[in-house]
Amino acid sequence: MRKSKQFTSMPVISLEEGQQIGIIKGLVINPGLKRVAALIIEQKGWFNDQKFIPYSNVHSVGEDVVTVKHGTMIQKGGNLPEIISLTKNKVKVSGARIVTESGTLLGEADDYYVNLASGEMIGMEFSGSFINGLFSGKAFLDINHVLTIGKDMIVCSDQALNEVVKLDGGLQEKLRGVKDSTNNLLESTIQKTRELSSNVNNSITKIKRNKKQNEENSSTVDKPTVKPKEPVEPVAPDDQEKPNRPAELDNPPDKD
Repeated sequence: MRKSKQFTSMPVISLEEGQQIGIIKGLVINPGLKRVAALIIEQKGWFNDQKFIPYSNVHSVGEDVVTVKHGTMIQKGGNLPEIISLTKNKVKVSGARIVTESGTLLGEADDYYVNLASGEMIGMEFSGSFINGLFSGKAFLDINHVLTIGKDMIVCSDQALNEVVKLDGGLQEKLRGVKDSTNNLLESTIQKTRELSSNVNNSITKIKRNKKQNEENSSTVDKPTVKPKEPVEPVAPDDQEKPNRPAELDNPPDKD
């Protein structure tokens, strides 16, 4: 596939004549069929009528040139009334606003992708506030979700809100995946915040408890220690020590 803007200025070569017969000036699209109807060809010379190559007459679209079998594949507009009718409608994808059927504005179309073999439109590249609110860059809308291609507006299904694809160097994840990733990241952030808050509260509680315990220990050390008086047990009379008396008093001599 290739973007429509990449066709502009590509040389057109006739295989039978082996010569360049013009360059591509633009594309004519059939909005009803969602496909490229013809190539607009610019040739050298003055007062040339606008000429076209129906896409069905294109032999190949290469990296550098577009080839046709012979030069007669280029035709004047008068011989292609259907193509002329489409050009008069002036339906252009680039610059058209994309809106869902329920009225959500997705953004503005920047370009569209073409199936080189058939000329069918594959999808549209767009940007806008809807995309900027979810991720930076551009997005891809599959042509299957496009309902109407008009002069000023492109209408798509509501399903496109979940089927838009993020563009970042190629077709990548669907918008639904981006939303899920964002929600998961938010939930993870909330959980981590809760855990952090819990840890902080626990640390503060522990610090307060240690501080209180240290203050109590310090208060105990500063106060003088007073030993209680030991009770004095009374002494029984028999246990009291007798005064020392001379031995003769205790053992009087016999009076014989």
